[in-house]
Amino acid sequence: MVALALLASGITLTLATLLLAAPSLPKRPNHAGRATPTSAGIMFLPIILSTLLGNVVLRGESGGVWFLGYAAVALVVGFVDDIWGGEGQRGFSGHLGALGRGRITTGLLKMVVFGGGALLYALAVVDEFFYVLCAAVLMAGSTNLANLFDVRPGRAIKFVGLLFVSALPFLPWGTVLTTLPVIGGILGLFAFDVRGRIMLGDAGAAVLGATLGHAVVAGGPGPAWPFFLAVILGLTVLAEFSSISKVIERVSVLRRFDSWGRG
Repeated sequence: MVALALLASGITLTLATLLLAAPSLPKRPNHAGRATPTSAGIMFLPIILSTLLGNVVLRGESGGVWFLGYAAVALVVGFVDDIWGGEGQRGFSGHLGALGRGRITTGLLKMVVFGGGALLYALAVVDEFFYVLCAAVLMAGSTNLANLFDVRPGRAIKFVGLLFVSALPFLPWGTVLTTLPVIGGILGLFAFDVRGRIMLGDAGAAVLGATLGHAVVAGGPGPAWPFFLAVILGLTVLAEFSSISKVIERVSVLRRFDSWGRG
């Protein structure tokens, strides 16, 4: 009952926020060129902050406060990139190249905050130095990976959600309870996202990725960590030098999964 209540709270609060704030969202052309409200991931902020407050007051999962704090900061930085970021530079090489020309992009700011925040998170929740580095890569890499998936309606929620489900067998119950309100918020926006009514933007993708990262890290060092490190790093390299979309289009089962529910 507690789990269902937490899930329902995330769905309800996020949908209520969307109802009130949707008219204020900026619009940008989506992949099909249709003007669509973007950065709808900002709607996750109320449920993240309320869950953070609840964890502090009730002294919930030890790493939960750090996860929720990281998710909130990553969301805000993602929102900044959504609103003021340019389309000219993409990927690590693009932002580092811009820095070499004396220009600081919002994407570079996002990289620094994601990486630095992930390291602080890892230092707070993991003990040994090697595991701290692994946990930081898992958190920052998951956050970035969700952004790489978020180029088609519903894709980020589907594929990041699939990875999250695969991490469930390793999760402590406390971590499940911490993430459930955020998961509820994500589920609340899924129908709007997959049908192309909104775009989550970097703000929303950051929350998806942070939730996945915390789930993997909270499972503790073990067989899951090498698997997820390989997946995250492999897909990141693929996106840097080629395209995840091309792979999805070529593999029929991935293509069908990707297009499911899309309007």
